[in-house]
Amino acid sequence: MKAWGMMLARVAVVIGLYFAWFIAAQKLFFNYVYPRSTWFEQNTVTVIILNDMVGLPLMLLAWKFIFKENLFKAAKFRVMDGKSVAIALWIGLGAGLFTVAFSRLPAIASDKYKFFELFDYLNRAEWYVFLVFLILGNIYKETLFRGILMNEFRRVLPVWMAIVIQGVLYGALFFLGDIPLSLYGFLGAVIFALLYVWFKSIWAPIAAQIACQGSQYLLWHYGPKTTDVTLMSIVMAVAAAMIAVGIFLAVKHRSSITVPPSSEAVTPT
Repeated sequence: MKAWGMMLARVAVVIGLYFAWFIAAQKLFFNYVYPRSTWFEQNTVTVIILNDMVGLPLMLLAWKFIFKENLFKAAKFRVMDGKSVAIALWIGLGAGLFTVAFSRLPAIASDKYKFFELFDYLNRAEWYVFLVFLILGNIYKETLFRGILMNEFRRVLPVWMAIVIQGVLYGALFFLGDIPLSLYGFLGAVIFALLYVWFKSIWAPIAAQIACQGSQYLLWHYGPKTTDVTLMSIVMAVAAAMIAVGIFLAVKHRSSITVPPSSEAVTPT
């Protein structure tokens, strides 16, 4: 019961801080910053950067003063070997390619779904703004969901169940009840969580996320604008094969990754 109580307390702190600052950041940005310049109409992603710039230090302070722990150590910010980095980047590229092709299918790009709205919101930003969002945002996001929340669930639950729960929370917290987008977020969260578990470092999902969103940005601006269903289906099949090959290589490679027992923040169930 003590383990469950500690897990629930930590999860409550994370979600409480996340929403408290997220709502505050939204109000500050749209009430006092956004109206000052039309530049923010193109770079609305600035509000996410503002959220991340303050949100991550808040989590660090909470872990230090409430739970007396080092957040970076708990989240497993460990150096990865070159092969692990390459596999994570490969899977991320496949995910980015699949997402772009999927979002350009006429049925998905219609007003019935919000995929086009989401990617336009993120990718219309100037490159230098997007670069800050890409790096800072993914460090914060992966630390929050894989490094903290999933690890807390792993303290009391089987690892597969922890992966599923953090995936559900990821979709729910980021997409606020939109079922198709939440499902999209859930599937991505499961893949990135598996990389985290297999490679025992938070840098694995961070690298995959950067490759995924970075490739989306480049294809959004510089890729072909076709919406041909046959072509997009072929691209999705190729991307799915890339992801499958990457997962196969990750499964084979994970047995060669060793971490000293003393540095393990969580013992997988």
